[in-house]
Amino acid sequence: MSNWMKKTKKRINELKKQGFYNNWNKIKLGPINFYMYPEFNTEKEWLRKRTRVYGVNAKKFHVKTPNVNFYVYPSKEIGDKLGIIPAISFIKSKEIHGHLNQSPGHELTHILMGKINVSENLPGNGLWQEGVCTYLNGTKTNQRKHALSLNLSPEILNTPWKKWTKHMPESLYPIAGSIIQYIVKCYDWKKLIRFLKLLKDLSKNQDQISKLVFRSSLKDIQNDWQKWLKKGD
Repeated sequence: MSNWMKKTKKRINELKKQGFYNNWNKIKLGPINFYMYPEFNTEKEWLRKRTRVYGVNAKKFHVKTPNVNFYVYPSKEIGDKLGIIPAISFIKSKEIHGHLNQSPGHELTHILMGKINVSENLPGNGLWQEGVCTYLNGTKTNQRKHALSLNLSPEILNTPWKKWTKHMPESLYPIAGSIIQYIVKCYDWKKLIRFLKLLKDLSKNQDQISKLVFRSSLKDIQNDWQKWLKKGD
């Protein structure tokens, strides 16, 4: 777990002990318990959309939707004032702290990822975790086009994927999403899921598993992804 995640978790636990969340309004929709920031209301469709995306993505993973406690903050700035970053999922405890402007499915997909592989094998902000969560964020964004729009340097595009296993900057999530988009397009979703399930020990064996599942090294797949990213189909 990264330092900012540890600090956020510690601060949230402190707020819980102080009773800060005791008066948050609870709204239950299916497997999700939404807890709304005091004196803050949002449209029911905002809640329903997340419930729908959660169910759709669970079917893609072939898992049941775990019950989740989802704390909703009006904005990221509110979290800053409280000393936390409201853009985080605690996979083991099935708890999310998110703000109004986040995509419908990103944080909830983190919870589902925990059903196919333990969080120690897929770090919360590593390439594969964030790539899948960005790809399935419920916005129907074309991740290839989004990644291209960033005009990233060749140095970034050439960064070996292994270096992003433990940590990937948030600004590069569209790149991660485009990697998943490419792998699904060329190898299909079932093989991607098999690849993710087989990763162990902080994904250190990912190249070995890539050769087993995709019949190609990650380096070769990365080279092909770069060509596709620039030229498309």
